[in-house]
Amino acid sequence: MDDDLELLTLTAQADNYLRGLLPVAADRPPVPAAVYNVGAQLLARELGVDRNPARARLPLGGRWLTASAARIERTQHGSSSIAVSIELATPAERTDLYARVAGLSDREIEVLALLVNGVDTRSVADRLFMSQHTVQDHLKSIFVKTGLNNRKALIARATGAA
Repeated sequence: MDDDLELLTLTAQADNYLRGLLPVAADRPPVPAAVYNVGAQLLARELGVDRNPARARLPLGGRWLTASAARIERTQHGSSSIAVSIELATPAERTDLYARVAGLSDREIEVLALLVNGVDTRSVADRLFMSQHTVQDHLKSIFVKTGLNNRKALIARATGAA
């Protein structure tokens, strides 16, 4: 993209992902608002208007993608462009998104992140300097907020495996 957020080029892989997100006629570029948004966010960061990263997560048929924008170095003619990359979201990114959508507290997010990484209750308690009973209380609250009732289902949903 250029600095006016006009599409300059599109790879075949990006075209496939984007057409899954935004089905359009074959002769039109499939550029959803989220792609423009990450480009605009990069510009806002460069201007010092906003410090948030130029990144967005997008759903695609049961999977999540991450779109990120970065500046491509200036050419010999002094121009530069914005590259927006699109890739499958990592389990950690999916877990973070899931936790925020579910309205988990910061401490519940910490508990969930450790559980997703295979940490048992005792180790979660040790790492977070809390009792095992407090870990269980946080887990009960997570179950209520997510509508789930066991760790296996929670981890599968949080990481996008279910």
